[in-house]
Amino acid sequence: MHAQARRIDEPNAAGFDERRFRHALGRFATGVVVLSTGSGERLHAMTANAFMSGSLRPPLIVVSVGQRARMHERLMASALFGVSVLSDAQEAYSRHFAGESQSGLASNFAPLFTAHFAPVDGLADVVLLEHAAARFAARVVDRHPCGDHTLFVGEVLVFSLDEHPPLVFFGGHYASLEAARGAASPSAGPALAARND
Repeated sequence: MHAQARRIDEPNAAGFDERRFRHALGRFATGVVVLSTGSGERLHAMTANAFMSGSLRPPLIVVSVGQRARMHERLMASALFGVSVLSDAQEAYSRHFAGESQSGLASNFAPLFTAHFAPVDGLADVVLLEHAAARFAARVVDRHPCGDHTLFVGEVLVFSLDEHPPLVFFGGHYASLEAARGAASPSAGPALAARND
């Protein structure tokens, strides 16, 4: 069996279609995470889907953040960061931290907003979203430039695991594994590009 492509795009060719490239990347289904740094009034959070495991021994995770995002500046200066893997009940968090304000969530880092985060014992500068499917607190051990992004490698210091089904992102839409089993249609979502704030 031979797969045939209607059109082959070359990234280094003149007239490279960046939008089409982004669409092609969107064909890879991912989970959705909220990255966080700092706590209290210094807390900053951002939605991302460029997250992966790096190693089991030592336990490493990797996140990719655009160099124009405010989160990039924070991670360049921070020793610690948090990753909250969103459950399928936390789509509003994904939208909110991607820059689409949601009713019921504060528009800034006010007490109502920070109430959704829980501190990590012994790590003063890491807070993680409550009720996430999985949560990781990590220490930055390496940074690698990657085009217009930087790959931040974190050594996991503590983690927690819950049994909530994860939020899934595919082709510009949110979905749930539970919804997929029930043949429910996914809801439209924003592109998960790094925020510039």
